[in-house]
Amino acid sequence: MRFGLLIGAVLATGLLVLFTVELHLPGRVQTFQARLDECDAAFDAGVARLVAQRADQDPERRRAVQAELRRCLRPTLTAQLAFTGCALAVLAGATGVGYAAHPWWLIRRRRLARLSAATTPRLVADLDRLRRQAGLTRAPRWWVAPHRRTMGGQAFGLPGRRCVQLDAGLLLLRVTDPAAFRAVVLHELAHLRNRDVDMTYLTIAVWWAFLGVVVLPRVVLLMHPYLLIDPTGWTWRSATPVAAPVGALLVLGSLLALTCLVYLIRNSVLRERETHADAVAAAVDGPDSALPGVLARLPKPRSPLGRWGTHPAPRDRLRAVRDPSLPLVPRHWELVSAGLPAGVVTANLVLLAGIRIGLDPRLGVALLALLTGPWLAGLLALTVWRSAVADVLAGRPGRRVPLWLSGAPVLVGSYLAGMFLSAETLTSGLSLPGGGRAGSWLVAAVLLVVGVVLLGAWVDSTARAVLAAPRVPRRALPAVVATAAVVGGAALAVWLPASMVSSGFDLAGGAVPAPGGEIGWYATVAAWTAPSLGPAVEFVYNPLTLPASTVLWAVPALLLVRAGGLRTVRRAGVVGLLGGAAAAVSGAVLPVVGRLVLPADVRRVEADAGPSYAVVLDNSVVAVGSVAVAVVIAVVVLGRGPLRPASALLAGTVAMTVSLAAFYLVAGPVQCLTSVREAPSPWCFPVPSSAAVSQTAHWILVQGVILAVPLVLAAAVPALRRYRRADSPPVPALREPRGTVAAVVVLLVVAAWLTWAVLPAAYDMWLRPTFG
Repeated sequence: MRFGLLIGAVLATGLLVLFTVELHLPGRVQTFQARLDECDAAFDAGVARLVAQRADQDPERRRAVQAELRRCLRPTLTAQLAFTGCALAVLAGATGVGYAAHPWWLIRRRRLARLSAATTPRLVADLDRLRRQAGLTRAPRWWVAPHRRTMGGQAFGLPGRRCVQLDAGLLLLRVTDPAAFRAVVLHELAHLRNRDVDMTYLTIAVWWAFLGVVVLPRVVLLMHPYLLIDPTGWTWRSATPVAAPVGALLVLGSLLALTCLVYLIRNSVLRERETHADAVAAAVDGPDSALPGVLARLPKPRSPLGRWGTHPAPRDRLRAVRDPSLPLVPRHWELVSAGLPAGVVTANLVLLAGIRIGLDPRLGVALLALLTGPWLAGLLALTVWRSAVADVLAGRPGRRVPLWLSGAPVLVGSYLAGMFLSAETLTSGLSLPGGGRAGSWLVAAVLLVVGVVLLGAWVDSTARAVLAAPRVPRRALPAVVATAAVVGGAALAVWLPASMVSSGFDLAGGAVPAPGGEIGWYATVAAWTAPSLGPAVEFVYNPLTLPASTVLWAVPALLLVRAGGLRTVRRAGVVGLLGGAAAAVSGAVLPVVGRLVLPADVRRVEADAGPSYAVVLDNSVVAVGSVAVAVVIAVVVLGRGPLRPASALLAGTVAMTVSLAAFYLVAGPVQCLTSVREAPSPWCFPVPSSAAVSQTAHWILVQGVILAVPLVLAAAVPALRRYRRADSPPVPALREPRGTVAAVVVLLVVAAWLTWAVLPAAYDMWLRPTFG
């Protein structure tokens, strides 16, 4: 995981720097500016032509002009992408060369001598015996460092040619303290057993390649901006810190912060391998291992910064030996090191993700979120899972503040900090969440924190239920991480485009009905049964919404199918049926009530100035279904038993399905017979289109989930301590009722059909502005 964070941090910084370096090529700035002026002039002419033809309000004509601008700008990015791709290839090549050359470099620099059975038979025999004790089937090559007096060693080498270096002081320790010698050698063999040698030297190679290919060229070009144009024409006044001190300071500060981030992640990889090797070596050596004594004699860090070096403090290593579950315990800084690179990548690429590559800006930003969202959500899921595993192994109920709750603001804060930390953001002032408004930024950040908290609570609940099962499913962790990645990507693809504009998360009521707008309560009902809920419409017309909500309840149920998972599904389904039944009754009553309390002219007149009574009635029935979904979700989450987040979504899905049936099979016919027409229609059971059914289902579910969030958060604060204790393991049950299995299959089929039916509307919203 840490190695993945390192790669993400390197790519985040490298993309920023390499795009900037490309502009220093001869003639590149002039070509870029000329193309930009040409495209701006063509765009202005196209807009003026639309205004002259009075077609500026035609969405198709406006999209055509914008598409022409994107096509005009596309060649400017093609050169940048080609240069950046070549530079990244150089970075990867330098990393590969550094990794492949590390055995040669270590042997040559330290003047190592090969140990063989011919020269030192007893020593090689002892080492081979320790190798078998460590569980290695293949013996490494043994080397001695004759000029190193320290009592240590080092594992290195390429696949198939592993090596272990023994210092000269360690060989003396074999005579004076054989137990300590055995502990040190087993520690080095544990590196081979843990398979961390490749990752260790890849980490070191990535760091040096990053400095040489990314950091050094940017610093040099900052001091000599015209190096690639006029290498000998440097003057002190031409240096960027002198010519533009504020911009240079921002760039240097951003580059320094990101370089420090890469350095700290690199050191964390190296530290973590040491603690894991200590734990394995102590376990192999047995209860009488001398490793704790060896670790206790190690020198302590001379400064507080020593704890961030390449080796952990002796105190931390001793704790890992005594409690093997400690290396599993995640730390908040891991979330920081995940969020910062993702935020930097987002800020650096958000301007390029749209207009420059020929995409509608909203689509480009959404596709970018589909890359960073799974990264963040997957690492969050892995971190929360590790926290649950560590608690289970240690036999403790968990932290006073669960990681999924305390880690959410840390992850979101680091992600947003990464967006602000980017030099592209600092120098341009663009790409900021909230569109530059502090209030909008705060709303966007709070909503993202809430979403991360809910996803983390789902992972924690699922992990604890799975770990408490009689038999832990083999693919439980990949399934949970993959599910969280899918959900995180789908949610961030909606959140990120909305966060880039100041009105992205505005909440407003619907239009005033006409006629009937003068009736106060009727106008209020019309306004708040068709509200504008920020990006809710983008969740509705989205093919990822229903699959994401479905896997959140289906994956835990299927993982625990032999440990009561479907019994939990059945209980949640009953609650959902009750909520849907209440919505069905309300849907039948509302048209009758409307006929009794509203005048006939209000109910029977169609108007263009505002929503008609039929539209208001339909919106009211949908709103009742959404309230039913919200209530059943809150009831299940705040109840008792395992898998409450997953069960709540299942109950909401069942309530949505029943409410959808009530909308078309109950409310529609009753409305037709009683409220709208002067005379009842001879046929009040028309067959609706699949697209209309799918959109109605999405509206009920999305609005219901949005309404459930404040209910759950308000009631969950006093019940937070009870949350962990109530997640008892499912009751073992080898056979599940056939009706429950059939109901689950039906729900999955319905979700698949509704997802398929929403595809045309989703294409109109997301893809038509780009592809027509």
